[in-house]
Amino acid sequence: MKKSKLERTRLKIIRASKSLFKEISIHKITMNEIANAAKISRRTLYTHFKSKDEIRHYVVEEEVRIINNKLNQIRLSSLPPERKLKLYILTRFNVVDKLVRNNRYIRYDFIFNRLSVEHLRRSVDKNELKIIEEIITKGIDEGIFNISEPKKFSMTFLTMIKSLEQPFIIVGNRARNYMTILQYVDLLFNGILKVK
Repeated sequence: MKKSKLERTRLKIIRASKSLFKEISIHKITMNEIANAAKISRRTLYTHFKSKDEIRHYVVEEEVRIINNKLNQIRLSSLPPERKLKLYILTRFNVVDKLVRNNRYIRYDFIFNRLSVEHLRRSVDKNELKIIEEIITKGIDEGIFNISEPKKFSMTFLTMIKSLEQPFIIVGNRARNYMTILQYVDLLFNGILKVK
């Protein structure tokens, strides 16, 4: 189906904004710079978006959709629950890493403006809780996981995973970060005691 001229212009604005946001902090960009980057007039820009925050919200919502889609692919996979949970953890950190490495404005918010991030990620959190609880419940049903309250565990688990994001982003050494995540996964599944 062919997109209307309005839809094409809106997409042009979004693409130009995403490109600018990757390079420059959203707080420093002007609507005029966005209009110039999209090769449209300011008047046309204001026809589609009332403010920079509205554009930012739309761009972030698009990123949220991408994250949810990637995580839902894991949920729909036919892997056994323990492998699905491991894949979920690794995919989740890969998505976060890619997102903050490719977007200065999101990286800035992740490091310095956690309240803004928490507000924007509500739908991702809701989706993640559903995915985790589904994986855990299936693992319990199959006798793989020893968890008595899947809903409470899922909430605690998500909080724990989220608490690892900021150090993961700040440290910046990708190889070391992934080794740390693999150690966390191993700790979660095997504990710290040596099996004799």
